[in-house]
Order: sequence, then C-alpha cells, then structure tokens
Amino acid sequence: MNKRAVLLLLILSIFAYGTSYRTVFANSTEEGNQPEKACSEEFEEYHKKLDDRVLRDIVKSYSLDLSGFQEFTNRELDLKAGDSMNDHSDQISLQHLFVGGSIGSMRLFLENGLEGTRGYFLYKRVDGNNVLKVLNKMGNIWVVMTVDEKKAEKLEQKPFNWDKCAD
Repeated sequence: MNKRAVLLLLILSIFAYGTSYRTVFANSTEEGNQPEKACSEEFEEYHKKLDDRVLRDIVKSYSLDLSGFQEFTNRELDLKAGDSMNDHSDQISLQHLFVGGSIGSMRLFLENGLEGTRGYFLYKRVDGNNVLKVLNKMGNIWVVMTVDEKKAEKLEQKPFNWDKCAD
C-alpha cells in the first residue's frame, strides 16, 4: 500500500509539473512575442515620424524641390549576389556617403534615379546642423560637388522605452 501511494504521488507530481511547464511555455511563446512585435512596430512608426520631421526641416532650410527625384537607401545600393562591381560602379560610388552619425536617417535623392546625373545627399548632423551635398554623375561615378552646412534647430530625440517590451 505504501509503494502504491508513493507511486501514485510520483505520477501525479510528474503530471502536474508537465501541465504547468506546458502552460508557462505556451504563455511565453504566444503572449511574449506580441508585446515585442507591437513595440517594434511602434518604434518603426516613431523612427519614420522623426525621419519625416528631419527631411522637412532640411528641405525648408535649403528651399529644395525634390519632385522628379527618387530616394535610395543604403540597402538598395548594395550589390546582389552575382553582380559585377564593374557594372555597378555608380552604386558603389554612393555607398560611402552613408558613413557617420546623424539625427534621423541620411537621405539620398537622385534625379531620374541611377540613370540621372544630379542628386542630393541630405542629413542632420548630431549637433543639429543641416547638411546638403550636391552630387553630379561623371561617367559612371557619382561625385560630391559641393557641401553646404546650415545652422539649424536640433530636434529632440526621446529615447524609445524598450523596457515596456520586456514583459
């Protein structure tokens, strides 16, 4: 009788442990990802609004008209597997522009895309100043022709609270 009671308690405790372990595991995978995903989306929205504010500020300070210009990101300039460096020297000549720090994203605008001959590289330095680099295409290479920097208002960047995502 004693052995049966011990065996029964052992089986019940294993069953209880297994049930609670699966419940905890299920909650951590299903509910744990949701706040993180929501936070990522919230961060993306915050970052996009900041980028838009920075771009409006720079465009206003230089009285730029970007109609007819196509925007390129650094990632879009990356070569794909199998691409020849010789065939894409125009893209490679633009990648170095994205090095360094800025408030918001650095923005590249090319008139008529990579086929065009004129472009702007815009960003807000970490000290708040706006920077405009005028680009011209010479052969297959993009060249910075002028760099203009204007004093501007430093936009306040509130740090994103990632701690609220840890739950």
